[in-house]
Amino acid sequence: MDHQQIKEAINRQIGEDPLFTDKDKERFYKNKPNRRQRFPAAPKIVTVLLAFFVLSGSFYTFIKTDWFEQPSSPTQEEKEPVEETPPAPDPDPEEPTHVKVEKLKEVIVSMPSKSKMKVAIDQFEGTEVESKVADTENANGNEYELFESYYAFASRKEQGNPPAYDGPLPPPKDAFKNDEIEISMKLNWVEGGERTYLNEATLLYLSEEGDLIEENYKVHERERNFIKVKNPNEPVVMDDLILGSIARSVDKEPEAITKRDLLYLEELTINASHLSGIYEVDEDIEYFKAMQSLFVLKLNQAIIPGELLKEVPYLDQATFIGPTVDDLSRVKEGLQTITYLNLINSSFRGTAEDILELKSLNIVRVDPAVVPNYEDLQFEGMDVRW
Repeated sequence: MDHQQIKEAINRQIGEDPLFTDKDKERFYKNKPNRRQRFPAAPKIVTVLLAFFVLSGSFYTFIKTDWFEQPSSPTQEEKEPVEETPPAPDPDPEEPTHVKVEKLKEVIVSMPSKSKMKVAIDQFEGTEVESKVADTENANGNEYELFESYYAFASRKEQGNPPAYDGPLPPPKDAFKNDEIEISMKLNWVEGGERTYLNEATLLYLSEEGDLIEENYKVHERERNFIKVKNPNEPVVMDDLILGSIARSVDKEPEAITKRDLLYLEELTINASHLSGIYEVDEDIEYFKAMQSLFVLKLNQAIIPGELLKEVPYLDQATFIGPTVDDLSRVKEGLQTITYLNLINSSFRGTAEDILELKSLNIVRVDPAVVPNYEDLQFEGMDVRW
């Protein structure tokens, strides 16, 4: 069957008229959606998203930028911050001396800056009497200077403004009794390495009983509070052997030793090896109460009874040499603060239990032949050396 015959057969089945007329085509193309307008809102959405990302980036940049930050120079960063010093309150003329002293002590133990200390000085109308460089030291390549400054707080028992104190330093007892001065204060400042800090402070004043009181505080001293002595200018009257030992420790003549020297005595060695028998120290207990800085004690053929030693509050090291102690019974009462005990060259014949009664002891030097049960000391955590 040829092509023409096939066409005629189809026409007989479906008809000779076309399925789609010209009108059908016109209607189709008229209603056909435009491909480019299928998503008419797309450009607007893209624009909004683009604007969102641009604005988000700008906002992030804005919040990460400190618009109020001022450029700092190296010199500004190195400068020590300046403390604002509030005005000093009006002093209370009726306030007792010991109350003012306690307030000054509170400031001193707070590790004050110079400006904070000045507020307290101004509060009680103190004036600087003298200031000088007391010493210069070099440490770790830096130079440190020790400045010593005296301040006088005038007595307010008289009306008006009394003249500034111009007497000797430290002031004698008569200056306080005559109302020339109410409180004397000495401050030692250490300056160096872009730092200034208070190192030591000393206060002088009259007690309510009329005694001259000297109180001293070393800022960096281990576990030490204010230490004090009554009538520090009084001469010390003791046996020549112990007085000479003290004089060697403080580098003064024996006849010049005062109670103030006892207050600042840090090490004491009493050597009685030239005598026959044991030299027993028997002195006024008030002298031992004044030895509040004593840290190291060495006794060679000498003994200080425990009832005297217990008055020394910060004793840390003790050494006994020669025929001094057979056991610790006579001295243990005064050795409860020590952390180091040397018995290696002594006549000690006691036991480990005897040594363990010293509650603060950490290190002991003892002959293991003398104390065969020294392992008991080690078991208790003590460092045993020989």
